[in-house]
Amino acid sequence: MSAYSSQEELDQLKAWWKTYGGSLVVGVLLGVTVVFGYRYWTQQREAGREAASALYDQLLVELRANKSEARAAGEKLIGEYSSTPYAGMAALLLARQAHDAGDTTLARQRLEWTLAHAKDAATQHTARLRLARLLLDAGEVQAVAALVQVKDVAGFEAEYYELKGDLAVAQSQRDAARAAYHEALKYLAPGSAYVSVINMKLDDLGPEKQP
Repeated sequence: MSAYSSQEELDQLKAWWKTYGGSLVVGVLLGVTVVFGYRYWTQQREAGREAASALYDQLLVELRANKSEARAAGEKLIGEYSSTPYAGMAALLLARQAHDAGDTTLARQRLEWTLAHAKDAATQHTARLRLARLLLDAGEVQAVAALVQVKDVAGFEAEYYELKGDLAVAQSQRDAARAAYHEALKYLAPGSAYVSVINMKLDDLGPEKQP
């Protein structure tokens, strides 16, 4: 009986394997391919991040030394590692470099690229605020008004309110400017150097109208 049962199980196994064995092999092979493919992808991504990090460090060193090679390092980061956070940060640095050199057109292009491609919110906010400042200096108040319409400004409340105040000043809206500056003060630590800056802007508006 035992031998008969074993033979029967063997026959059943053969029949099952004949029906489903091919699919099983394909499934196993597919699973192995997916696993190894994912590992390869993660390794390549990590290698890319490490290379981008090293290149960003090189960019910082060259910028501090005021070397002409800094721009080439930044361009490489933007062109070859745009999917990493370092590309956005590099574009910010290149924008500052261009601005300091008096090339506001290039600075604007860098900031617009950063705003469109940066991978983290902090870099995006920094690019938006700097771009808005650049546009405000150029008198493009409507473009600035569009840029400050951001719902999630976590961590950048003071900067956005200050910018809104500056925009209101440019539009001769003193009451709106005063309200924005007061809001900015609420988000600044008492010891912050920006407190005195905001207070100076409030003083420039003159005394508040009495009801």
